[in-house]
Amino acid sequence: MKHCKWFLFDMVAMVAMVTLLAACAPMKDAVNPYNENFKCQASGDDGKCIDTPSAYKEARYPVPEDTLTNLTEVEAQVDRYRMLTELLPEEKKPILQAPKIMRILLLPYKGENQELFMTRYAYVKIEDSDWILSNINEQ
Repeated sequence: MKHCKWFLFDMVAMVAMVTLLAACAPMKDAVNPYNENFKCQASGDDGKCIDTPSAYKEARYPVPEDTLTNLTEVEAQVDRYRMLTELLPEEKKPILQAPKIMRILLLPYKGENQELFMTRYAYVKIEDSDWILSNINEQ
């Protein structure tokens, strides 16, 4: 019975502490105590003030400064097709297609003599590299 009294006392103390904490600070301050009023103070060469998705897009798909900075995806695709069609008539620029490689995950297992082989990858060449956009019969 003594243990039940102490358990009850602990529970009441815990509820009182949670209630006191909730009353002392607003919930949003208790969850995130940092100031969320961000004001960008970048100046000159320190960078620029943009949101995270735009910063990711600029880092992932950089656009040279001499081209238009407001390219839409359709314009970018048209530009890629234009570059590809310029390559097609030129017979002096063959392209080497990369080999196809398969990565195989080997999970941990025990060997015949109770060895432990841990997780690792094995790489297997499925297809060799090949020349494309060229005339193989050229001498």
